[in-house]
Amino acid sequence: MAALGGAAATPAFAAPDPPPVQGQIFMFETGATLLAKCRNKAPEYALACTAYIVGAVDGIKKDVFIGRARPNCWPAQMKADDVRRIVVAYLERYADQRKAPASVLVSVALNERYSCDK
Repeated sequence: MAALGGAAATPAFAAPDPPPVQGQIFMFETGATLLAKCRNKAPEYALACTAYIVGAVDGIKKDVFIGRARPNCWPAQMKADDVRRIVVAYLERYADQRKAPASVLVSVALNERYSCDK
């Protein structure tokens, strides 16, 4: 019994995580995972899709506001459903980009729709 008790008290150590591969980026959401949420018909997935996109937009606008990102030509007021449609259309059109971070693709989709060159 004592041997078992001692073994149970000894913490089990997991192997350390391997070092990141050069250029590897951690992300919670990729374009592919975001599009899967947005295509899912369950209300909770629709909400998760829209909430992610709106949060990304707010984060990007915050970075512009504090000078950490270049200004963009997006409208001052946007509807969440409109932004979602723009982003989903972009993700569906450019399947080759879906491995990229979703937050980057939100920005790219909106920059394409609301280009400063127009």
